[in-house]
Amino acid sequence: MSGLFLLSGLFMFDLDLIRGLEERCFNAWPTLRTLHMGGWVLRLADGHTRRANSASPLHDSTLSADEIIASVVRLFREAELTPIFRTTPLAPEGFDEKLAAEGWREDDLAWGMLCDDISAGGPSSDVAIEPKPSEAWLRDAMVAYGHGEAGERALRRTLAQLAMPGAFATVHADGKPLAWGLGVYERGYVGLYDLVVAPEARGKGVGRRLVSSLITWGRDQGAHAAYLQVRDSNHAARHLYRSFGFRDVYRYSNRALD
Repeated sequence: MSGLFLLSGLFMFDLDLIRGLEERCFNAWPTLRTLHMGGWVLRLADGHTRRANSASPLHDSTLSADEIIASVVRLFREAELTPIFRTTPLAPEGFDEKLAAEGWREDDLAWGMLCDDISAGGPSSDVAIEPKPSEAWLRDAMVAYGHGEAGERALRRTLAQLAMPGAFATVHADGKPLAWGLGVYERGYVGLYDLVVAPEARGKGVGRRLVSSLITWGRDQGAHAAYLQVRDSNHAARHLYRSFGFRDVYRYSNRALD
């Protein structure tokens, strides 16, 4: 365990661990523009995913709450993006409450989860893993995500900047692709991103094979642990991840200003 802790309610946060996971998330999901501002990381990527189009705390802020809020609103409005803050436990005390009081809506709640031991399990023969996204992966995954042509263009630009080792996975059954996901390795951890299962294949173990294969790939790269971020409302996915040994590490809000 790391050395700096924050007790919030009944949940104790390991801030050094959270900071390390957040750094890996930023590196694993590149953005088109990144600004570092007084301990905050501002990321802008034409609106594809919140994690790539939001302001996140990373280090102790040297700016007042009013200063960082004003800067984010101005920069995101100029880029024709909705201003969004990700308020993790790394945010200054009371920051999320200030945003709520000023009319920033809670767009989503999410959890950062960690599996400390990935020694068990193995790959599935029906899961294809490629080091780069194929045209089929991009096309089929974007259909499953439901993001449309604009989302596909943004995703292509994002993934073209990925510098860390990656695994683009597709689960097949009877020659038909049914699930897609991305694994990214960095410094002993494998991160799981954008996991999606086709509606007709849900509840049939397809997601389990996808997760198992990406974790195995990460272990082969040298990972000893796995992490991911998942919406609080996605109960089925959270149940699946817990069955692999994932635990909640931190919760965060996405606060948007309309």
